[in-house]
Amino acid sequence: QTPTFTPSIEKGDTVRAGERLLQSDSEPLISIASPVNGTVTGCDEDGITISSDGTEGFEPVEGHTRAPWHLGREDAFNLSCSSGCILLFNDSFSSLSDLDRVKHIIINAVHNSPLNQSWSPGITGDPNIFYDGIRTLKVLFPESEIIIAVNKRNMKFFNTPEIKEHASAVILSGRYPQEHPELLSRDTVHKRLVSPEGVYDSSILLIQFLDVIRIAETMTRGRPFIDRILMIAGPGVSRPGWYRVRIGTPFEAIRHHLLKSDDYGPWRIVRGGILTGESVVSPDASVQPADTEISVIREYAVRDLYRFINPGFTYDSYSRTTAAEYIPLLPKQLDSNVHGGVRPCVQCNYCDEVCPVGIYPHLIRKYVVADRADESFRFRPYDCIECGLCDYVCPSKIDIASDVVKAKEEYHTRRREIEISD
Repeated sequence: QTPTFTPSIEKGDTVRAGERLLQSDSEPLISIASPVNGTVTGCDEDGITISSDGTEGFEPVEGHTRAPWHLGREDAFNLSCSSGCILLFNDSFSSLSDLDRVKHIIINAVHNSPLNQSWSPGITGDPNIFYDGIRTLKVLFPESEIIIAVNKRNMKFFNTPEIKEHASAVILSGRYPQEHPELLSRDTVHKRLVSPEGVYDSSILLIQFLDVIRIAETMTRGRPFIDRILMIAGPGVSRPGWYRVRIGTPFEAIRHHLLKSDDYGPWRIVRGGILTGESVVSPDASVQPADTEISVIREYAVRDLYRFINPGFTYDSYSRTTAAEYIPLLPKQLDSNVHGGVRPCVQCNYCDEVCPVGIYPHLIRKYVVADRADESFRFRPYDCIECGLCDYVCPSKIDIASDVVKAKEEYHTRRREIEISD
């Protein structure tokens, strides 16, 4: 169960970055720290608002130690809770016995973003920080197998005696969406992460590479969980790259410091990847603890007629019909336009070819459109990972993914009805 939290401060209080803002109402006692130095301007059921004073300092994590692997396991677990690191596991662990159910830890060091391929494991500049994170995980999960999913180009970083003593690295595909949790589980431990019935395999724990770094920074260096390392990239970013951004930073501040002028846009800011992220429309939106990527593309309002037969030099096309296919080094045009009008399915099967889980999106869609979603279940819509590739490659510009998701939701609804009736 997700823990509930009570504020440790009040409106008008002055706080330091790293100082406790919230604490869980039940055991284990989990703390959430203030991400900035400043004054609390709001504290109610809608959240906590802090007006930053612009200074960079922070309060170190209480009880951190350079070598948490020398602590007893219980002490290490308590430190992971009091520092907030336990929240990075994306699972509910209320005791050491809960940690014992984990048999496989998969660290996602695969980065196949369509916008930026410059990621490297040495991004933080500290060559030992990841190793310290691995050793810390081993204290908390002593009986778990640790597997690092990596791109081939970065294998050298993980192929060291120190890391190999505690974990093994597996080279996976360098193509999107290999970093999806279901594909990582399938291609490393050869198990489904979520069953067709929607049951999550609690013996598998997935952790992002940068979250391992975060755990080490917090528990071994004393840096509180106050920021995220984000990839901010796309045609609208003046200096694409990786940035350490304080949690709670308004997207408007990112726009001001990193985005190109709207004279070259306008720009659409997307929280997440360009195929699966959500547009940021609220002026109050801010960086959250779960954010890993911010994409900025052109907001394109003009529809291109007959795009599927236009041999543009900057057009991207899965069907290999554009001139750009034969000039691979030329930058491709990336914006929010649909690039063509919707037309009937032409049975090209491109969506089937790119589907990473081997289902048949165009056939599933036909049954959904005909209001016979139950007949699509034999094509396994429940396996859909919602990566968006079917929409991207469709030359007819059909919203295939939404129909597959409808079939997936219908499948789970039918399953629940059967369980209730039984």
